Amino acid sequence: MGTPLHLQILERPVTSILITLCTSVWAWLNHKQLGYQDVGLSHELVVQNKQFWRLVSSQLSHVDLVHLLFNMTSLWSLGGYEQGGKNSSLVLQQSLWLLVGAGLICLAIYHGLIHILHKEQYRNVTAVGYSAVIFGWMALLSARGISNFSIFGLVQLPMSLAPFGALAITSIIVPRASFVGHLSGILMGYFMAYVIYDITTDLWCSLALLALLLLSRQNYCRTPLCAVMSICILPLTWHGAWLVIPVM
Repeated sequence: MGTPLHLQILERPVTSILITLCTSVWAWLNHKQLGYQDVGLSHELVVQNKQFWRLVSSQLSHVDLVHLLFNMTSLWSLGGYEQGGKNSSLVLQQSLWLLVGAGLICLAIYHGLIHILHKEQYRNVTAVGYSAVIFGWMALLSARGISNFSIFGLVQLPMSLAPFGALAITSIIVPRASFVGHLSGILMGYFMAYVIYDITTDLWCSLALLALLLLSRQNYCRTPLCAVMSICILPLTWHGAWLVIPVM
């Protein structure tokens, strides 16, 4: 017999809190009938309108139930890295770095596509979901030598193939999934693994990053999203998949 669910939850405290958080935000958004434009990340809204809080709200938000289930299942599979709580603090810190870094890389790619390649359609592409962080974790664990990854508990992939295998499966199951969003997570995961790993594991550096997010609180407390952002910011636990909706 396998480990009872309640014991698995206790062995993966950060992952369990993350899943509860993302599910609660999904329920709140649906109750309030909020959508992509209300919480999503886009070049126009973040860079032009300076709504920086969307770096957090977009990745913790899901509008579609299938999108939420896909992300939370993948997140649960990655939760084994907590190893009974021994790595929970590390998971918490690095999830924060992945969330912020993946969002910034995504915006940088959008910026290049718009201003260098003149792809104006990317100016208003709006993304939501936690998958950028999930893909970042796949890349990070791959670089750190973790052996394999389970997709829905059915398919075991070598961790070196997990980001790209999951990307292919996501593209089939969720055709509107953001390639740029997922790629941003992968790039941030490898960047953390090979360039800034020591910084992301340092408690004081992670607390400094959190402080910057909390100081930016004034940017969103004047918006209708103050409630959901308070739910998202305070626990500091983050992971996900991104959907994109072109805004006409």
